[in-house]
Formats: sequence, C-alpha cells, structure tokens
Amino acid sequence: MFEAHVLYLLRRYLGEYVHGLSLEALKISVWKGNVVLKDLNLKAEALNSLNLPVTVKAGFVGTITLKVPWKRLGKKPVIVLIDRVFVLAHPVLYGRTLKEDDREKLFEAKIQQIEESESATLEVISGSKEGNPAGNSWLGSLIATIIGNLKITISNVHIRYEDCTSNPGHPFASGVTLAKLAAVTMDEQGNETFDTSGALDKLRKSLQLERLAVYHDSDNLPWKMDKKWEDLSPKEWIEVFENGINEPAVDCEVVSKWAMNRNYLVSPINGVLKYHRLGNQERNDPDIPFEKASLVISDVSLTITEAQYHDWIKLFEVVSRYRTYIEISHLRPVVPVSKVSYFLWWRYAAQAALQQRKMCYRFSWDRISHMCKLRRRYVRLYASLLQQSSSVDKSEVRDIEKDLDSKVILLWRLLAHAKVESVKSKEAAERRRLRKKSWYSSIWRKSEDASDGDALGESQLTKEGLSKEEWQAINNLLSYQPDEDLMSQSGKDLQRMIRFMVTVSINQAAVRIIDKNLTEIVCGRVEQLHVSTKFKHRSIHCDVRLRFYGVSAPEGSLAQSVCSEKKVNALTARFVRSPVGENVDWRLSATISPCYVMVLKESCDRFFEFVKRSNAVSPTVALETATALQTRIEKVTRRAQEQFQTVLEEQSRFALDIDLDAPKVRIPLRTHSSSKCQSYFLLDFGHFTLHTMESQVDEQRQNIYSRVYISGRDITAFFTDSASDFQKYASGEPNSSNESIVMSPGLEKVGSFYSLIDKCGMEVVVDQIKVPHLGYPSTLVSVQLPNLCIHFSPARYRRLMELLDILYVATDPCFQPAGVDFHAGMTPWSAADLATDAKILVWRGIGNSVASWQPCFVVLSGFYLYVLESEKSQNYERYLSMGGRQVHEVPSENIGGSPFCIAVGRRGKDTKKALESSSTWVIEFRGEEEKITWLRGLIQATYQASAPPSVDILGETSVVNSESDDPQTRDSKAADLVINGAVAETKICIYGKTGEVAAEKLEEQLILEVLASGGKVSDFLFQFGTILWLV
Repeated sequence: MFEAHVLYLLRRYLGEYVHGLSLEALKISVWKGNVVLKDLNLKAEALNSLNLPVTVKAGFVGTITLKVPWKRLGKKPVIVLIDRVFVLAHPVLYGRTLKEDDREKLFEAKIQQIEESESATLEVISGSKEGNPAGNSWLGSLIATIIGNLKITISNVHIRYEDCTSNPGHPFASGVTLAKLAAVTMDEQGNETFDTSGALDKLRKSLQLERLAVYHDSDNLPWKMDKKWEDLSPKEWIEVFENGINEPAVDCEVVSKWAMNRNYLVSPINGVLKYHRLGNQERNDPDIPFEKASLVISDVSLTITEAQYHDWIKLFEVVSRYRTYIEISHLRPVVPVSKVSYFLWWRYAAQAALQQRKMCYRFSWDRISHMCKLRRRYVRLYASLLQQSSSVDKSEVRDIEKDLDSKVILLWRLLAHAKVESVKSKEAAERRRLRKKSWYSSIWRKSEDASDGDALGESQLTKEGLSKEEWQAINNLLSYQPDEDLMSQSGKDLQRMIRFMVTVSINQAAVRIIDKNLTEIVCGRVEQLHVSTKFKHRSIHCDVRLRFYGVSAPEGSLAQSVCSEKKVNALTARFVRSPVGENVDWRLSATISPCYVMVLKESCDRFFEFVKRSNAVSPTVALETATALQTRIEKVTRRAQEQFQTVLEEQSRFALDIDLDAPKVRIPLRTHSSSKCQSYFLLDFGHFTLHTMESQVDEQRQNIYSRVYISGRDITAFFTDSASDFQKYASGEPNSSNESIVMSPGLEKVGSFYSLIDKCGMEVVVDQIKVPHLGYPSTLVSVQLPNLCIHFSPARYRRLMELLDILYVATDPCFQPAGVDFHAGMTPWSAADLATDAKILVWRGIGNSVASWQPCFVVLSGFYLYVLESEKSQNYERYLSMGGRQVHEVPSENIGGSPFCIAVGRRGKDTKKALESSSTWVIEFRGEEEKITWLRGLIQATYQASAPPSVDILGETSVVNSESDDPQTRDSKAADLVINGAVAETKICIYGKTGEVAAEKLEEQLILEVLASGGKVSDFLFQFGTILWLV
C-alpha cells in the first residue's frame, strides 16, 4: 500500500522525465525510511519544456534517495538526495511540415503550461483567503516542521549539448556542470540545525552552490562510444561524464580524455544564498526586515573566444528560426504545393508575415463579433466543466483552444472561475435565506428547493452576460494584493517597516574577449560590487556600491577608476521611491570617483576587427540583431520619454543629488611613420554636481517647468610631449607642479606643455516642460561660463590636426583597419547581388578638404555595400549598411559633369546637403544602363534593410507603431529646444616663434591676446530647422 502511494507521487512528478518507474524499481524499507531509485534513463522529451530545438540523445540519473526518519519524524529532517544527473542533448531535426503527432504534442504542452499557470494563480488567491487553518493543529504543526526542515542535495550534474549542424564545418559542444547544490536549515550562527518552533512560520535556510560552470569546446567532434548510449553501465556513465565536475586533486596529473582541452565560458562559481523570514510574533521592530535574502558570490569569470562567439551566433540563428517555425507551423497547409492548392500557400504566407509583425489582421468587425460569441461560449462550457457537468463535450473546449493564444485562454478560464464563484455565492445566499424560514416550510419545500437550487446554478452558468458580482470577482482575481494583512499596523510603523530585503555581493568579476590568434582583445573587471534593495510598504530603497572598475588591453589600461580618501568607492548610489518624510516622489543620489581613460588606436582597431569578422560569419543575424537592438532601444527610449512626460504632467516631484568626478581622457599622438608616441592630448572634464532646485524668477514658469541645476569646474585640455607631465597631473598630488602647469599661460617654464583651454567652470540650468504648451519651448538650457581662455599656436594646430585625423579614422564605421583577413569562402560579400568596377569619391587632406576619384570594386551583398580594391581582394576597404540610408541620383552639374553618379547618404537629407556631408558615398559607374541597375538594387536593399526584423531576435517581435503624434506637440511654430549661452570673459592667446636661429631651438612667444566680455548665444531648435542668434 505504501509503495503504491510513493509510486503515484513519483510518476506524477518524475514520470514526464524518466523511464522505468515501477514497483520493482522501488527499494523501500519502511522502518529504515529509505526510498531509493537507481540507474534511471531520461526520456527524449525531458527538455521539451524549454521550447528549444533540443532533444535528449541519452540521459542517466544515478540515484534518487528519500530518507524519512519515521521513528523520529518531526525531530530529524527529511532528506532528499539526487546524485549524478547526466544529460547528453543534440539538435532536434524538424521538417518543413509538422506531423499530426507533433501537432498534438505541441498542443498538449501548451495546455499543460496554461493549466500550471491557472493552478498557480488560483492557489495563491485561495491561500490568501483561507490563511493557514491547519497551522494550529498538531498535524499541521508536524507537516510545517517537516517541510520547513526539508534537506535537499543535488550533486554531480553534467548537461552536455553536441551540435554538428548549426555551424557547418565547425562542430562544437557546450555543457553545464554543477558539483553541488544543497539547501539546509540553519541557526543564527549559520550552522546546520533542526528547528521545531514553527519552521514554516519563521524560516532560516541556506542554499550552497559549488562549482557551477559553463564550457564550450569549438571544433570538437561528438563523443563516440563503442556501444549504444542506452547500453552503457552506470560505471561507464560515471567515467564519461563525471570528470571535470569536481575540483581535480592536487596529485592528479592525468586528465581524462573526456574532459581534455575543455574551454570554460564561465569558470566555476561558488556562492551562498541565505534566506531568513521572521515569525509573525517576531515582527515587532520595523527596522528589521521581515524577510531577507542575501546572495554572496566570490568570483565570476567570463571568457569568450572568437570561435566560441561564432558558434553562438550560428546557434542563435538556428534557435530564432526554430521559434519562428513553431510560431507559424499551425498555419502551414497540410497539402503539397500544386496548381490546385496555390491559394492556400499564398494565404499561409500572408498570415505568417502578419502574425510575425503582430498586426491585427484577424480583427475585423465580423471577427470581433465572432470572438465575443466564442468567449461567451467558452466561459460557459469551462464553467460547466468546473461544476463537473456531464452534459459538456470536452472536445468542443479543445477545438476552441487550438486557435487561441495561451494568454487569452488563461484569461477566459479566470472569467469562468469568477462566474462559478459568483454562482456559488448566490446559492449560498439563497440557502441562508431559506434557513431563516420556519422549519415546517423548510420541510415542506425541501425537495422543491433542491431542484430550484440546481436550476438556479444551471441558469446562472448558461447566462451569457456577466453580472456586477461576477465583474467584482474578476477584479478580485486580477488585482490581488499579497500584503493586505499589513494594513492592521499603525500608520507610522507601516511606513517604516521593511517587508523584504535583497542583497547581492560579488567579490570580483571579469570578462575577457580573445581573438582567433588567442590574443586578449579586451578585459573588463570590477571589484566588490554590492547591491542592496529594501521593499517597504509603499517605498523602495536601492543602494549600489562599487569599489573598483577597469578595462584593459594588451597595450595597457584603457579605463580605470581611481579612489581617494574622500571617495573610497568608484560608485556609490542610492535610489528611493516615495521617500518617507519628503515632499518628492523619488530621489536619486550618487557619488562617482574619477576615471582615467586611455584611447589606444590599436586596441580599438583590434576590437572592431573582432566585430566585423563576426558579422561576416552570419550577416543576416548581424543585421537582424542590430535592427532588433535598435528597435528595442527606440522602444525603451520612447517608453522612458512617455513615463518621464507622465511624471511631469502629474506634477510629480523628484530630487537629484549627483557628485561626479568626470573622466580624464588621454590620447597618445603618433605619426604614421613612427610607432613611438610623440605627444599626448589630455582632456579633463573636471568635476560636476547635479541637483534639482526651484525656480525663483517667474511664478508661472515655476508651475510649467521642472528645473535641474548643473555646476562644473576644473575643465581643461592641453597637449604634452612628456608622459611624466601626465602622470604628475593624474596623480592629483597637491604639492606637485600640475597646478602651475595647467594655469600657466606661457611656455617659458613648462617647455613641452601646450595648453589649449585653461581650467574653467560652467553653470547650466535645464528646464523641462511638464505639459506641452504652444507658447513655451519644451526644453530650456541656460549655460554660463565665468571665463574662457583659449591658447592657439602653430605647434598646437599641428597636434590638433593629428588628433582629428586619429579620431576620424577611429570613429569611421566604414573604414577597415589593416590586418582583417577573412577565411576562404567566408567573406561577407561572397553571395553578391550586384558587383562591378567603379570609382568612389574620396576626401583627403587636412580637414578632408580635397576630393578625388579612386578606382575600386563595388559589391552589394544582402543589406551591405562593400568597397574593395579589386575583384580579387580578400579584404574590403570599407562597408556600409543600407539600413536607414537614402539613395540619390546625382545630377551631372553637381559632381563635376559626370552623368553616371549615385550617392548613398543618411535618410532625411536632400541631394545637395547629402553631397556636402563627408559620410556620404558618391559612386561613379561606367554607363547609364549600369547606373539604372544599381540604382534599382540599392533602393530595394534600402527598403528591405529598413524594415522591422522578421526573426524574433530578442524574445519578442517588434510591433509596428501606427499611432500618429499629437499635432499640438508637433507644431512647427513652437521651439523644441532653446539654448542660451553667456560667457562673462573670453581670452584668446596666440603664440608664435620669432628669431634668426633654427625654428626647433626657438620658444613660442605670446604675439596677440584678444579679450572679450559679455558674449551671448541663443539657439532655437525647431522641428524643421535651427535659428541662431549672436549678441
């Protein structure tokens, strides 16, 4: 009898995943309290719930042990042990048309997911209403003690995925290993214990994580065995899979062939998660959190090589294609393509395209009427099923569910539950009314009332409309608040009490990117990251603290935070929503230490080469990912603007208090003929403070605008020929000569120091309108500089041109640095749509002032336009994405008389302005026919590249926004941005060299000093143009 109950529970929770659950497989000793399952094989469908193109090739579970101390139940913990879980997965092969069995499996998985969500929602709501009635009984106390002290340990887990098809010619294997995951009950000192004083009322748990790792082996063939996987013995399973899970012994020098050359994507991680919940009788101090969870992770290290990155791009492409296939597979006709069924396939193509873009192609007025009737029909049928009515055909319910979205089905089921609850409440009210009558009349009408009650229930369920009580029940289902019991507390304590507190601490974290030559491209590192969040009754407190961050490359440090006695941490921030005792809705305060940035051209080039080679592996995924990211960013930006505007319109108040030591940027200057650094450029953005303030000038303007005040100081820029000058300046030592270096206007004492801008400050006031108004600008920016001193000389001009040349090459997205070499057959332009010899207009000289024609080979491949030196070149000189571009047919009089020119520039510019931009490509073809062909092809590529992504890259498909903007807010007569600038005093110092000796021996002398005061600039930015006023 006991074995049958255990078998039922095991089949209910494990039957979906493992084979071989039977009475013979159970080894149960009632008095010893051990339930042991050994050597189980996993089912191929064990990973179907992930909704990924993955299936289990082979799987093994060593032991599942349940230890129940029957003689001391309630005094010793119940132990659950799961040891040696080994899974080998591979890609699932899916055809062009789903079979009937596959359709049924997908539908059953969909229904199972809906039922789980439905039961979870109802369980939470019913639990909140019923409370814990069994908690005061002896049995309820015993059950709570057993569950609260449950001890679970999962050890030696290895899940491996082998793939030979996603990246053809480059098989790979990825895996996740876990040494141990253990959950135990602990005491206040952190020691394991057994709690008998209300283990579910107050709970103290510890979850220990040991050696969680992710590996990825590129160009690695699948494991080959001498026998079938299902024929392996437990010893052979352990020999193959267990190596590499636990830390190898010190004296172990031989590595198993199964774990040889393993490359970790995520190095083994150790961590501890602690959870503490106070009992109901202990919640007296509002400053002590009622529930607290803290996660401590020692070290996190992520290393990705170029080959691994390419494999993940290909795998990502396969997963995206599979999800799209599954999403539209139910629309695919079951008949083959022929002259008779062609209209079915055209309808399938249209429906699939519209569904991917989430357009409401189904919702015509007739469709809306049909869906309303279908909803009423489904709610009535499902409510009858809940009442266990025998007259309901369950197949009709399933037929309705096949063509509905999961979220719609779940909502309709909740409507049915609300309808049943309403009927039950009415029946209960009717019974209470009948009890109030005399006993004689009750006996007389006993049988009649019973039949009337049944008739009442049936009539209520068959009624198609929803009553007021039913709508109230629906609102109770959908708007349940889990903390309504806290309202019994006093108002003062209610505001202070901490309901939940979460803390996350990471000692060290690092991310490394390695190229194909096994050279480290970039390494980012942070130290001592601590995040703490407190959830109070109606407010949230979030604190972030970061001790150090830095980015490095083989050439040296690229960015690094610097701490001081005043600012111990690189970042200290606090965000409070609805702070208690303050007349604001949210408050943000932050303190940021300075960051020293080194711009190294070699490091930037190496990173861009890595990205471009990765884009060449899968140009389609690269473009769709970029488009999806751009769509997501635009969506998030638009949402943030809407929320910010809502905050302003609701007259919400916020407070900002930010103390920022801005970055200090250093750029080495090298000539093209020398690899040695000749000089340095330093740009110090100084120190900024930002806080909110009230306007005291205009009472009416104060009600319309929200004001932010920004103050900056110590902003400077200079050139230096000595690295020691920069080191002295960067050290920040008060006794060093950096102050005299920066403030000195001349060069008599500093020699190799060339100041461009002396230290200066600025005051900025930003007013953002709360409600759009035709008579007031949307944004007002007022900038005031007390003094501005600029130094200019031939030496400075030469260095400035070198700096601009470096920045132009580094920021040009179309330029390919030397050294990028693509593998044979992997060039991104291999599948060319158009290709021809042509000429491209190239700008050279100082400031790109000289234009010349350069022979080249132009290739249009997909959504990218490439320029090669010749047809046989394996490297491109530059490339251009056609997304967001506009193609212009250039008149011959605008380009020196050439009649066969086409320009490709940014969208939104006319031909004349596009030709004036240095970022516009101007290509001259050999004839009129070739020009027309390319014009048609480029325009088509522009439209296709600018369309929304057709593949679900980020987990959701972009929605086409068809809403038009409010014409009042887009009125061209109202300025969007007004900038007012004022400089109290401006000084321009011009230097030169005079004398009869060699110019190298002469020192620059001050030739001219220009002093001006009282300058003002006003810039009015409209939707369609800009007006600039100088005073």
